[in-house]
Amino acid sequence: MTTQLFRRSIVAATAIACVAGFATARAQDVYKIGYITDLSGPLAGSYTPTWEGFELYIKTLNDRGGINGKKVDVVLDDDGLKADRAVAAAKKQTERDQVVGIFGLSLSSTQGPVYAEMRKAGVPVVTTFSGIGDALPPAQPFSYSTGVVFEIAGEAIGELGQNIKKGGKVVGMTFDSVGGRAALAHNKKAVEAAGGTWDEVIFPISTTDFTPFAQAVTEKKPDVVVGHYGSGQNLGVIPALRRSGYNGPYVVANYGVTEDTIRQAAQRAGSGQNIFYVTRYSSSFDKNPSVGEVAAAQKKYGTSKPFSSMHVTGWALGKFAEAALKSCGWPCTREKLDKTIQTLKVDMAGLTGGPIEMSATDHYGPSYWRLYAWDAKDNAMEPKGAWVKKGAQGFK
Repeated sequence: MTTQLFRRSIVAATAIACVAGFATARAQDVYKIGYITDLSGPLAGSYTPTWEGFELYIKTLNDRGGINGKKVDVVLDDDGLKADRAVAAAKKQTERDQVVGIFGLSLSSTQGPVYAEMRKAGVPVVTTFSGIGDALPPAQPFSYSTGVVFEIAGEAIGELGQNIKKGGKVVGMTFDSVGGRAALAHNKKAVEAAGGTWDEVIFPISTTDFTPFAQAVTEKKPDVVVGHYGSGQNLGVIPALRRSGYNGPYVVANYGVTEDTIRQAAQRAGSGQNIFYVTRYSSSFDKNPSVGEVAAAQKKYGTSKPFSSMHVTGWALGKFAEAALKSCGWPCTREKLDKTIQTLKVDMAGLTGGPIEMSATDHYGPSYWRLYAWDAKDNAMEPKGAWVKKGAQGFK
């Protein structure tokens, strides 16, 4: 080898070593977390804005210097609403990407398998949007949720519906699923406890023509109708109910249903009158500083979906993630992060009705719910009454 060639080899090797060293140093100098959700499957329209809200928070956090000077890197994977893909992504993030914790996830059917695998690996998982019983008492190790548990949502909606009509007859609607039936069961319990009567209509998941089911509801002569399902079903059910002759109060349970969905449904129905909305997190129309921060970040960085309560939901999870990592300290290991989350209490500052807080025996904690009414004239949400606090006890 000539002297010149030898020198070139040394320079190249040094450059490679520097790059490798920089990459290793960078990996050791950031908090690395994972995020898994449905970005391409049937419910991507609901899960994408939740991810976007989380991403907005992390971008804002890093722009202000990160956590004590350490940036937060997020490894994102799409599960396409498939449990096997979600598990594969979680394993990849754990083994190859070396994340300290995983956030997000999609439908509750994807959460159970990921929880189970990550318990084996000792990796804390904090889900949002949907929620399942693994996070409730008795709490499972490494499994947490800041999302919407169907049973708790059903009870909250049954209670808040009394602000629309005390007593009276309520008809619940859902598609044939474990979660939907659970929501109806607890909705019914709350309605009957308040002195009302209950009936229900359940349709197949694959339904695209909601006319016969809307007619069945109308024939029951309800005082209030409640829908426990996602955006697509609301876009079909609300116009079908109005065409069938039911013009009374209709309550949208917020399982990924955005304010823009309600606007579109109201347009298709010919009126936005008598449409209500129950959510765990604030509406994008709320006039408080925290929602204003989310709106400002959305305007600064941009999103693919119209600004909605789903962005607020993702932002709240980002706020929770920052608090967990900050309390974990540096360096933050999976074990330390898990112990930190077990006793974490985070002030949501108006993103919901109270703090998100965990305990060693309850990895969901108390949640807060609020009723809103759609203002057809201004195409906006207006709160109706105060936040209602619900505990997770008894729902396992």
